[in-house]
Amino acid sequence: MCAFNAPAGAADLDRQLGLIVSGVVEQWAGVQIINNSPQIVESDETVFATGGAGRLNLPLGDNLSIQSDAKYEYNTKATESPAGSTDTFGPRYSFQGAVHLSWRDPSGGLFGVFGGAGTTDFGTALADPPRSDVAFVGGEAQVYLDSVTLYAQGGYVDFSARDFQSFRALSDGLFARGVFRWFMTNDSRIQIEGTYMNVDYATSDFGEMEAFSVSARYDFTLAGLPIVGDTPIYIGYRGTFRDRCVVSNGDPFDVDDHTIMIGTSYSFSGDLLTVDRQGATLDTPDFDYGCFVSLG
Repeated sequence: MCAFNAPAGAADLDRQLGLIVSGVVEQWAGVQIINNSPQIVESDETVFATGGAGRLNLPLGDNLSIQSDAKYEYNTKATESPAGSTDTFGPRYSFQGAVHLSWRDPSGGLFGVFGGAGTTDFGTALADPPRSDVAFVGGEAQVYLDSVTLYAQGGYVDFSARDFQSFRALSDGLFARGVFRWFMTNDSRIQIEGTYMNVDYATSDFGEMEAFSVSARYDFTLAGLPIVGDTPIYIGYRGTFRDRCVVSNGDPFDVDDHTIMIGTSYSFSGDLLTVDRQGATLDTPDFDYGCFVSLG
């Protein structure tokens, strides 16, 4: 049975209170479908995937705050040994973290800057599958409109190859992200987002990789479960579409993946709406890209 609080209305959002110390912890599991261009030996693979995330917000005054966030993800391709034993190109695991500095009016909006780093691994049939470190910086803003939060980010991203010839890997580029959150009640919401990324290869002759990611999730509470009691749940979908992700002998290949997930999300120091407007409301796009050039 789903439990819902009273609908979020304008009176709830005229928040004169200051920022709060708050956190969010999430964990999910699901199925990931990896789809390659048909030119590649094996064009599809379905794997089990799991991941998690955490965010912590610390106020630095009435309006200024610093927030950290981290997330990880891996699938069953990450357990294959040796790493190059799979014939399907696609993500294996990733980890990233970031720090945000922002100014916020809980009844109006937020603006700030962020920076972070991580690592990502892309499984292939090569003996030395490409693993990349990533660093990113950018700016962000949120607008609070009654029961809706609008969230925009943009910035610069830089990839550096590890255990792989650097001239065959991604280099640097730009990204932009938009997020729409609608709070039906203080403890339920629908979130829809999209991210676009354009990244050059280290050698200009190989061109550039373009990627677009779309996702949606629904957060709600299951009431009165045995032993655990009221439990916050979310269900979601994410699709990532990479154009020119693999360039082999001059031929570009696309790599897509689709992830269906179910998870839990615990907010500390308040309900979903309170944490969104006064606490740990910020996160970062997924930079789990390992696109590369194969000369063989």
